[in-house]
Amino acid sequence: MRTSRRFHLNLPSELESALTDFAHPRGLRLGPAIRLLLGDALKSASDGPGARLDPPGILAALTAAELAVLMVASVLPEGQRRMHELGAQAAVAAEERLALFRELGQ
Repeated sequence: MRTSRRFHLNLPSELESALTDFAHPRGLRLGPAIRLLLGDALKSASDGPGARLDPPGILAALTAAELAVLMVASVLPEGQRRMHELGAQAAVAAEERLALFRELGQ
């Protein structure tokens, strides 16, 4: 059984530069960096579209949601107190909503 295979790869200079920028801070040579990135990409692709994360998108959505809550809390009587009281319920509702989206995505 063959454990490895050699590939010859031509990279555009921009991609080579990005690969070097990825590898060097991690103490990797280019070959191991390519294997690491390829493994991550293949795992992400096999997990399906619902499993891919978009950290900037997630952060933007959370920021917008928090801003909306804070704005509503600022104009309601006892808004801050109610916001804290309902926080746990909101987390449970969010988990249920995520579970629904996961089920629909499968």
